[in-house]
Amino acid sequence: MRISSTLTLILLMAALSALTKPAQAEPLTLRSAQYSQAPLTIKETQALALRNNRDVQRATIEISRLKAAKRAVEAQRLPAVNGLIFTGKQLNGQNKGNLALLPGVFQPITQQYRLSLQLSEANLDLQMAQQKLRLAKQSAVAEAKKTYMAMVAITSEIAAREQNLAFLNELENYTAAEVNKGAALKVDLMVVQARKAKAEYELDKDRDILETTGQTLNRLLDRPVKTAIVVRQEQSGNQDIDSAEALKLALANRPEIALLRLGIARSSKERRVENSRYIPDISFGATAIYSRNLDISLPRNFLSVGFLGLWEPWDWGRRYQVGMMAEQTGRERKVELSDLQDRISVEVDNDRREVGVARKGLTAAHLLAKSQEELLRITTRRYKVGAAVIKDLSDAQASYMEAVSESARAESALASSEIELDRAMGVDFD
Repeated sequence: MRISSTLTLILLMAALSALTKPAQAEPLTLRSAQYSQAPLTIKETQALALRNNRDVQRATIEISRLKAAKRAVEAQRLPAVNGLIFTGKQLNGQNKGNLALLPGVFQPITQQYRLSLQLSEANLDLQMAQQKLRLAKQSAVAEAKKTYMAMVAITSEIAAREQNLAFLNELENYTAAEVNKGAALKVDLMVVQARKAKAEYELDKDRDILETTGQTLNRLLDRPVKTAIVVRQEQSGNQDIDSAEALKLALANRPEIALLRLGIARSSKERRVENSRYIPDISFGATAIYSRNLDISLPRNFLSVGFLGLWEPWDWGRRYQVGMMAEQTGRERKVELSDLQDRISVEVDNDRREVGVARKGLTAAHLLAKSQEELLRITTRRYKVGAAVIKDLSDAQASYMEAVSESARAESALASSEIELDRAMGVDFD
């Protein structure tokens, strides 16, 4: 019994020695029976988000659609080739059947002005779609990187909790041996067992969160959700930036501002398009007729060259009202642009200050972890010489584990705040 107790004490001291070493964020893998391990760095995460994110894919498809719409408008500026063919029976004639063919070619003339305005509209639509693609990429990268950093933080917490659980297992064995010898109270063992049960619960909860976060990251990157992921702690490379410079970059780079400015220009074009409809549609071209067994007063075959006109002089104010709608939309966008610039100013300044606060929080968390590590080391020595009880040791150990977890969360918070500042300034990643 004496040998067993001594061996348990040696193992406990070894666990204490390992525990006083700071928990490192070792690479942690989400394993699956269906997919092999796939190492992933933060840079690879960014590249996959730019290429595979579904919102980015949708925005890219929208650009292709609008390019096709632009080419369709360009095609309307070319001559229109029409043909009318009729076959049937003339009721007032004796022929059994007749045939009439009326081909025509017409080149738009006055419509060219409206078509040029519509082509400008199509170009503006395309530029707006390109800004939406920028916005989709920025949002996709920010969300993916924040999810990645959340996995890094959870990984660090899991590493700390695994060390904690190993220590509590050794402490439980040692305390049970001391209770059997009568050197410790049963309540001491109950306290250790309660802490162990809570540690197991928190470890399983963190593992579940890590699994869900990993699946979320795979979804953001358009990968099979069960794909294994390895995450690693990476240092931030962001530098300090003053408020004026951050705001200048945001106002110049944010795609939302470019979208509204393009929208204002498009509203102006839209109104001019509607006003251009007051101009008669005149085309130059040629038409002909060829008929067989058709009894008509016109020649059976002829060719005519000239102008074809279509004009609607009175529309009961329809075109004017449509133009007014476009003008009011433009005014609304101007108000929205002014408000957006103010909101971006507040957002950028807030995100910049949050980065500074997060850096101070990380410094404080690191100092707290070091102090709790030293306190645990001292409490461990006191326990060895009998100057502290098991409750003192377990309390010191719990405080140290919480400090380690807080340090990991502080690192994640700093990374997230830096990512948000990049997004607020409209930083492009491709």
